[in-house]
Amino acid sequence: MIATQTHQMIQLMKSENLDGGQVGDIYAQADEDFADLERAALGLRRKYLRLRKQSQEERKGYETVFSGLKEAIVTVDQHLRIISFNASFMSVFNWAPTKDFKHYYLHDVIRDPLIISTFKKTFEENKIQKNEIDNYQLFVTPLPSRVENESWCLGVFYDLTEIRKAERIRIDFVANASHEMRTPLTVIKGYAELLSQKMSDLKLIQEQELLKPILQSSDQMSELMDELLNLSRLDVGSNLVKAHISTEELTLDVVREVDHLLNMNHKKIFVESKASHVLANAESLKQVMRNLLVNAIKYSGEANEIYISWQESATATLLKIKDNGPGIPKEHQDRIFERFYRVDKGRGRDQGGFGLGLALVKHQMLNHGGQIKLVSDTGQGSEFVCEFPKS
Repeated sequence: MIATQTHQMIQLMKSENLDGGQVGDIYAQADEDFADLERAALGLRRKYLRLRKQSQEERKGYETVFSGLKEAIVTVDQHLRIISFNASFMSVFNWAPTKDFKHYYLHDVIRDPLIISTFKKTFEENKIQKNEIDNYQLFVTPLPSRVENESWCLGVFYDLTEIRKAERIRIDFVANASHEMRTPLTVIKGYAELLSQKMSDLKLIQEQELLKPILQSSDQMSELMDELLNLSRLDVGSNLVKAHISTEELTLDVVREVDHLLNMNHKKIFVESKASHVLANAESLKQVMRNLLVNAIKYSGEANEIYISWQESATATLLKIKDNGPGIPKEHQDRIFERFYRVDKGRGRDQGGFGLGLALVKHQMLNHGGQIKLVSDTGQGSEFVCEFPKS
């Protein structure tokens, strides 16, 4: 009897369909303990099958979405063993796994050492890593561990081909438009200057005053065209010729260039140098300093002191330019380096600004392989920190 009951219990636990399952009468009559055990087993089996079906449906949905994404996606464990991937990943890396794909490792599929090191760094630092490789932008994100002593991460490859194509079209358009507009601007300015000279000779003072806005506007437009052309050249990303430059000599040169602006606005510059040299391109560095100093002079309000500081860190030479003006509100700081963006648009127009100065600074720093940071708040002044890599 016990052998029969045990056999029936095993069959019950192996059953794949319990919709019509009922407790056997023999258990209820012969052995109440076996009847209770059968009821419990029946309930557990039904629950297990329901959860398994739900899990399978969720997995199918996940796989449908996963495989439908155009981005190449791969999941690996801490040993870089491939856990899962989608069709785009196979297409991008021209890879077709066999049935035992679980035994594949990332370096079996991808040969680029930069990609491998990005995944490794994600596990080492346990935070999101980002990199650009050829025409792809790679984001690698740590995933929550399911099992103790096991960790996974998810890599997503975004195709930048169309974005870069659109960016190239935009750069070419700005460069070509700026170049084409220089000729008519030169003609307008030339004839306006000629008319102004003729009216001066004829003592036509009132008529000569009417030409001043034309001359001023043509000068402003020429300046705008020059800045747009500079940005276009920076966008192309031509290689910079760098050298070890004396920070003291270069700072003195730039301060002399803006000396007239300092006197007009009653400002004073204080220089502190704890770094004797910086690895940079001289003309590019001058433009960075010039733009930051002009901004500090124009927009520091009643504060009359501006500070230039050169410092060194383990990996970079730091240029800091600080003023004690009204500062830049937090809500503007994320956009301050965008082209044509101005915190105070009315004031920018009055003083002839186009909102391109800081955009030029940012691109010059990127071309140097460095970065620029802003430290500011309302009423606490603004400090721009430029980091020039030492190598």
